Amino acid sequence: QRRVHGGRTPSGMETMWRSLFRDGRRYGVVRDGAAFVRTFGSEGSGGCSFNRPMGMCVDGDDHILVADEDRIVVVACRDGSVVHTFGSQGAAHGEFNKPCGVCVNAAGLIIVADTSNQRVQMLTRDGTFVRAFGSMGAAYGQFAFPYC
Repeated sequence: QRRVHGGRTPSGMETMWRSLFRDGRRYGVVRDGAAFVRTFGSEGSGGCSFNRPMGMCVDGDDHILVADEDRIVVVACRDGSVVHTFGSQGAAHGEFNKPCGVCVNAAGLIIVADTSNQRVQMLTRDGTFVRAFGSMGAAYGQFAFPYC
């Protein structure tokens, strides 16, 4: 098991979802006091199945965002259902190539480390592209496979 996230919303407010963990292709949610809540997801594609889940976070609305092989999956903490997904394989704006990290900033923008595209993308909660930065290299503003 690997702990992936620990317990604060983007605004710094305490959240009831203290931590998340990943066990292979299955995810779990642990509540304050280490009381286990649920697992969600399975191996596969589509819905709440994952091909290559690499990172996850919890937003201020108690949604779990999972960076999968070529998409972001938004899951409800309360019941493990898929709220929505966005993204597809590619290098255009809003497309991903092995995203490994995802977080939500204080303004509610989703920030994704789009690893194999050598960039970081910022998107709205519904997946609309806002901006990207970075490219392959060692100079200022460049990356060599960014990870979060």
